Amino acid sequence: MKWYHVIRYGNPVANPYVADEGDLMGVDEEDLWGGTPINNWNVKAWIKASTPDRDGEPDDTLQSYLHPPIYSTRLRKVLEAAGITGIQWLPLHVMRSDGTEIPGYSIANIVNLVEGALDLERSDYDVYPPDYFLPERVGKVRGIRIPVLRAEKLKGLDIVRLAEAKAAFYVSERFKVAFEQAHCTGHSFNGVEVVEGQA
Repeated sequence: MKWYHVIRYGNPVANPYVADEGDLMGVDEEDLWGGTPINNWNVKAWIKASTPDRDGEPDDTLQSYLHPPIYSTRLRKVLEAAGITGIQWLPLHVMRSDGTEIPGYSIANIVNLVEGALDLERSDYDVYPPDYFLPERVGKVRGIRIPVLRAEKLKGLDIVRLAEAKAAFYVSERFKVAFEQAHCTGHSFNGVEVVEGQA
């Protein structure tokens, strides 16, 4: 199966809504791209466009200051109908600058965190240098320029974060086809190489 790196704000509407402030009510944003379920989610969590010039049309994948993806109910239904799993849906209040709410959005917390799916021999990436100020990160993946994924680690999955580099996420062809056939907006997809076995 083909796999893709998600460009989070690719393919937007002409004048997109952009949230630039909010409150996750005690949840650390970094926990929302750690690949683990959130057990203490507060349904009062919110984001907001602070000025009228940011009050555009909301995409199916909202533009916001937060790193994790925020998906519409329409997109959620599309993905669920396609059998896409591995997402914890965390309801989120989305507000315009005048305080009116745009209903039906949730943070898509990706809970498939896969160890060993990044082929370290074939991928092009940087690591944290020996003098990095957080010693526990020295030698670990800092950024990926060209990812190569290992097929055997992706079997049965359609959306993943990589344990070696959690910030980005990757989706299967099934996810991409479902998204595009429904004419959803706010993501584009770059194909990545997937290989069998070790280098």
